[in-house]
Amino acid sequence: MKRRHFLQTQPIENQPFLETKRIAAMLEGEWNKYMKAKRLPKVWNGKFTKPVTKNYKISICTTCKDRLENLKQTLPRNIEDNLNYPNVEFIVLDYNSKKEDVGGWIKKEMMRYVEKGILVYLRTNEPKYFDMSHSRNIAFLAASGEIVNNVDADAFCGKGFAEFINKCANERPEKAIFAKSKQLLRGRLGLFKKEFIEVTGYSEAYAFHYGHDDADLMHRCWELGMLMMSFSRHGKFVGIVPHHIKHQEDGNYPFPWWKTEGENRLLSFAHLLSGRFKANEGRIWGKARLIKNFDGEKIETGIQG
Repeated sequence: MKRRHFLQTQPIENQPFLETKRIAAMLEGEWNKYMKAKRLPKVWNGKFTKPVTKNYKISICTTCKDRLENLKQTLPRNIEDNLNYPNVEFIVLDYNSKKEDVGGWIKKEMMRYVEKGILVYLRTNEPKYFDMSHSRNIAFLAASGEIVNNVDADAFCGKGFAEFINKCANERPEKAIFAKSKQLLRGRLGLFKKEFIEVTGYSEAYAFHYGHDDADLMHRCWELGMLMMSFSRHGKFVGIVPHHIKHQEDGNYPFPWWKTEGENRLLSFAHLLSGRFKANEGRIWGKARLIKNFDGEKIETGIQG
């Protein structure tokens, strides 16, 4: 199916949104037919049948640009709720916050976790605007865990989340997606780090990376034979702070979310239908220069796709 690439014809703020939405819906319909024919998606039935024989190292990653008020509510509680699991780390990627001193708060209030190796603070001074795909790619690549999970700054893991993910990983030790649900993911998505790298991470091929990013990665993983280990039935793992502020509402994103989401949806399904299941092939993705834990240590991330 031939498609028009609207970003080549005019700026995104002048996009013919209804036409973009119409074509995206058509492509999504074709993709759903293909998925149905292949009996996808594959979703775990929620029943544990295997013993826990390994404690995987699990990295729970949060990316933020400002959003300190949300982080103050969620990060301490998320850490305390998961200290019972012996092999967990929390990654906070400060994506060039300007309005709020995220690092200053962590240095003042959270250093006991940093010193114990439970919390890792990373900062990049490069991006002007928040980029969902790029920031998560950086955090996942910088994490030391065998399993990498995203948890947004306004989300609560829930008590025992890391232990539950480890139990799921023992049940499904390869080709697994650890996610909230098939829909309304709300940033709750994780993979074995090795497999995250194999699928070349979140797509950085879009012009503006906000909207449909989780869904795109999930569909690519399904096509590559992965099983969704959904934890939506365990409601304690999907909490969110009241009155949360999204990045596209706080001045850290240049365009309305609904416009970029529509364009990204169109591009995603066009790529899927053309067989492009590894999003960042031929480019270096997750690239960044980072400052780690206030001690001057500098690290770089980035992988050639």
